Amino acid sequence: MEQAGLFILSAYLKKWSYGENKLTVNYTFCIDDSYFRKHKELRISKSTSMVADLIAQINKDIAQINDISDSHSSVQIVNESEVKKKLNNFLAKIIKEFKQNKKSHGKSRMISSRSIDFFYNDQEYEQVDDNVKFYVHLNRGLNKVSGDLWENAISDFKLAIKFKPDDVTTNKHLALAYNKLGQFSEAVKPLKIYADSENTAESLNALAVAYINLEEYEKADEIFKQITDNFDHDFLAFFGRAQIAYKRGDNYQKYLDMIYQDSSDWLVNKLKTDWEYNLNNEDEHTVWNAATAARYMGFERPFDLTKKAFNQEIPSYFDAEKGTIRFVKEELDCWIELHNRYNMDGSQYKIYEDRLSAEEKKNLRKKKKTAKSVS
Repeated sequence: MEQAGLFILSAYLKKWSYGENKLTVNYTFCIDDSYFRKHKELRISKSTSMVADLIAQINKDIAQINDISDSHSSVQIVNESEVKKKLNNFLAKIIKEFKQNKKSHGKSRMISSRSIDFFYNDQEYEQVDDNVKFYVHLNRGLNKVSGDLWENAISDFKLAIKFKPDDVTTNKHLALAYNKLGQFSEAVKPLKIYADSENTAESLNALAVAYINLEEYEKADEIFKQITDNFDHDFLAFFGRAQIAYKRGDNYQKYLDMIYQDSSDWLVNKLKTDWEYNLNNEDEHTVWNAATAARYMGFERPFDLTKKAFNQEIPSYFDAEKGTIRFVKEELDCWIELHNRYNMDGSQYKIYEDRLSAEEKKNLRKKKKTAKSVS
């Protein structure tokens, strides 16, 4: 058996405590075809001592890996002296800022020296083989996802896929990033690789959700049938069918009711995290500004509504270029219906059509009349 090389990819300052005089560092590394994301809590001391503690933890990680796999005679950190040097510089900057902030009683809450990429230097990057380069880009993409930098994450996931086109983890997170940016058609190809490779209810559900966002409801429903037939995950299938019914303007509550009868907690948590309120065909729905929507929802001030919207507690659409926010009445109605029907937060909500202006009521009646004639 040959000696294996462990490549440390990055380190990131996750959290810190002025009172406890501690900080937590996330670090990542790869060995052969394996990738690891770990963390270590460190007490603030000299940077050299903290580096020694972190390296000692990595060696413990190596020992645990060897206990699980006997594929190597030993594992050695590649360029360990250079790694220690970079870690020392990285932690020294953090310690300096930490102590300055602590003296000012933590008035400056942020620490600017947050991360280090061990392959940022082109020369160091070019010296490693393609397998390590793959993990460099996968790691960068995952780090950017953690910071909600979805567009930048896509660039690195694409670079990783050039080295390993069928890697499940990379395709899964690439699809997630596309979904976050609303690029649903781009998400389908990596989601198919993810679903075909894992063949789990969760991976199939992710593909079905992409088809729902593309309004390809028949394809989505076929996948939900597959989930029902092959996995003990009827909840996922019922939830997906409810989403399809909602998008089509059909009775979506019947599917959610079936889930609620068996597991109310599961449904409430799923609604809070994964229910998609957005409706297509804007011309068929009623679009309001914050002032109108606030009166309809019973808020005293538009600010009270927009605050919830910016906290992503209520469906809305924000135009960053124009600095405007808009709401869709039918989506607000769904939000109220779900919260009241399934007791999502312990409150009951009402609508206040009587607070609308005469013109707003007139336009609303026109919309209702048109909807009835179409149906």
